[in-house]
Amino acid sequence: METKKSWKSFHYHSHAAWKQGRRIRASVEGKPELEISSPPEFKGERGIWTPEDLFVTALNGCIMETFLAFAEQKGLELAAYESSAEALLDFKDGKYRFTEITVRPQVAVKTQEDIERARPIMGNAHANCFVSNSITSLVKVLPEFRVKD
Repeated sequence: METKKSWKSFHYHSHAAWKQGRRIRASVEGKPELEISSPPEFKGERGIWTPEDLFVTALNGCIMETFLAFAEQKGLELAAYESSAEALLDFKDGKYRFTEITVRPQVAVKTQEDIERARPIMGNAHANCFVSNSITSLVKVLPEFRVKD
C-alpha cells in the first residue's frame, strides 16, 4: 500500500507603516525592522532598500536556499556559494512588471566529480524554488561551477 505524503501550508506575516515621503518601516515579528523606499527613479531615496531590491533578493536567496537544502540531502559538500541576480523592470501591457530575472550562482565544490553532481541539483533548485514558481517573470539561472583551489 502506497503512503500518501501530506503537505503543509504556511503563513507569513509582515507589517508596513508609512514614515514620511516615500519611506516606510517594515517589520516582521521577532526580526529587525527594515526601512524601505521607492527607488530613486520613482522619486524615492537613495541608499535605502526598495521593494524591487527585496523582490530580486528573495528570488536569489530562495534559489540558493533550495540548492543548499538539496545539496545537503544528496550529501554534496560545498566549498563556497555566491550568487548575483539582475532583474529587468519593463513597461509591458500598460504597466511596469519584472519581465526577466537572471540569477548567476557561482558554486565551488571539492572535486571535479562534485561538479557533475551539483549540476542536476541546481536544475532541481531552480525548478523547485517557491519564489520562482510564484512569479510570472522569466527566470534564467546561469550557474558557474568550479573546483576550489
